[in-house]
Amino acid sequence: MWTVVYISQSIETAQKLIDALSQNGIISQMRRARSEEDKCGCYEVLVPNTELAAAQDLIIENELF
Repeated sequence: MWTVVYISQSIETAQKLIDALSQNGIISQMRRARSEEDKCGCYEVLVPNTELAAAQDLIIENELF
């Protein structure tokens, strides 16, 4: 199962995080967040549940975002 680890308002920021996770061996994917009105331009970065703690640690320790 996949869990959202970060929500970004730009696709570029989301892609930078995915690249950083990948460089550290953490599997991730991105999807566009949808609101009921579909006005949100947000992107979710997701990781498998088994990678969640490692992804959170990487983000926090390296002050990625």
